[in-house]
Amino acid sequence: MRVPMRAGVALLLVIGLLGACGGDDTVPAPRGVTFQLEQTRQDLQGRKFSVQVVNKSRHDLAVDHLEVESGRLPKPATYDGPTTVFAGTAVNLTMTMPRARCGNGTDATVNITYTVDDGKTVTSRARPSDHFGSVERFMKRDCAEHAVGRIAVDDKLVVNGTGDDATLDIGVTFTPPTSGTAVRLVSVGGSTLLAPASAKATAIDKTLQPGGPPVRASLTFIPNRCDVHVVAEDRTGGILPLRVESKEFGSSPVYLRFAEPQKAQIFDYLAERCGFGSKQDPLNAP
Repeated sequence: MRVPMRAGVALLLVIGLLGACGGDDTVPAPRGVTFQLEQTRQDLQGRKFSVQVVNKSRHDLAVDHLEVESGRLPKPATYDGPTTVFAGTAVNLTMTMPRARCGNGTDATVNITYTVDDGKTVTSRARPSDHFGSVERFMKRDCAEHAVGRIAVDDKLVVNGTGDDATLDIGVTFTPPTSGTAVRLVSVGGSTLLAPASAKATAIDKTLQPGGPPVRASLTFIPNRCDVHVVAEDRTGGILPLRVESKEFGSSPVYLRFAEPQKAQIFDYLAERCGFGSKQDPLNAP
């Protein structure tokens, strides 16, 4: 059956309007505007990461809202403005990452709602780069932490010895989840504040089995540096990297984190071992 030309044109017009109503309302990002994901050193304290908006265009961007979607995240990570990314500048928009699932890559998309030079509000969608691969490593740590299960650092940290021979012993209990993959606990590294007393002093070399018994480890540390500036400016001394291995994710660090009362014990140990606050020879004072 042939459709009259006028009726056919009308039908195509209706289909086009319906497609526009149900289609994608996003617009391309301005030329010269790009996005990259990164997790900086100070963000290791929590679950923060940033989307850096790089604006090499000639126009200012007023950002109202930004979100990062990923097939590895149960929900988007979001940032709410307003903030302005001026022409020729770059701004880090920091947000909290939901717990990531295991997988490969970041599989990420940025959705940004903004205005250009006080124009109308629009939304753009773009694929961000992963600066230094730091956010993919963040997601990989989530996978590893889920496989390791519960990590409990002893409330009381033990100082053994006196003076220059004093060491700090830290007890840790690892309780595996009921299901998942076997994980090899390899060894714990140091931080800006603490260093392993020896290679063997922080080696664990034990395997956690899903649904299996907890694994206990005793780790021995000495000061990394007896430098008051390190203590005063420290940001990550309260976390220690544990290297773990599994067929699921390969090799990854997970972090032993200290609560404030435990950090206070670390600082007390450093003050005693390093002689902070003791009377110093004026000729050798820093």
